[in-house]
Amino acid sequence: MRSGAAIKLSGGAIALLLLAFAGGPALASPWARLDGEILVISGMNYFRSDLSSQDPNGGFFESLENDTYLEFGLTEDITIGGKAIYGTSWLTNSVGTFSDSGFSEVEGYAQYQFLRTMKHAASVKLSAGKPAAFQSGARTSLSAGGADLELAGLYGRNVMFEPFKVFVAAEAGFRKRLGDNADVIRAQTTIGIEPGKHWVLLLESFTAVSLRNERDDGADYDIVKIKPSVVYRFNRRWAVQAGVTEEIADRNLARGRTYFIGLWSAF
Repeated sequence: MRSGAAIKLSGGAIALLLLAFAGGPALASPWARLDGEILVISGMNYFRSDLSSQDPNGGFFESLENDTYLEFGLTEDITIGGKAIYGTSWLTNSVGTFSDSGFSEVEGYAQYQFLRTMKHAASVKLSAGKPAAFQSGARTSLSAGGADLELAGLYGRNVMFEPFKVFVAAEAGFRKRLGDNADVIRAQTTIGIEPGKHWVLLLESFTAVSLRNERDDGADYDIVKIKPSVVYRFNRRWAVQAGVTEEIADRNLARGRTYFIGLWSAF
């Protein structure tokens, strides 16, 4: 096992490792947190991808990451939050096995809710990300240097309440990459069904499309993911979520799959 400092990857593997910061789930909801309310989600993610179609050295890439996500209701209409992901990755191919550990993603945001009724809600969100030292995680777009800024709009609607609740949400944003990576247009949709007091079924999709204006060796990719999951609520303060994220379409990436579990707590 070699240290991260010794890693030297082919073009296909680099494309995989530069999975976009904007391509991952954007957890913020169109519905703002209540004034003074805190939501914390702590999760564990296992990612694996077969590199044989992208890398002449073949092999596979894996990562095990711990992520922490935080939301705080600053006022009735303004929510602030952020996330940090720390993990270890392994690249195994005909050359050998390489590993690295560190922060693969760091982000902060502020969100303003300008519409909220019983039926729907709408918000705008400004996000910023700082470069991370982690060079071989599953989401390492920050490693190209500079900062990332994104402006996004969010809309959610309660479709029905009886005999069970159904809601939908959508988010679309433009992410400006101040480093070498290409700018990205990002979209996310969520369909949620609450068949009972304790259960929530979620189906989410994530799409990131490159504007292909990268510089030097910056990342240039397109990716589409779907994410089915189940949430079990023990009570109004505690819940657990488990599911899988499947990459179903791509350009310049080796597709992979992520298994995850997370603990939700609201105070």
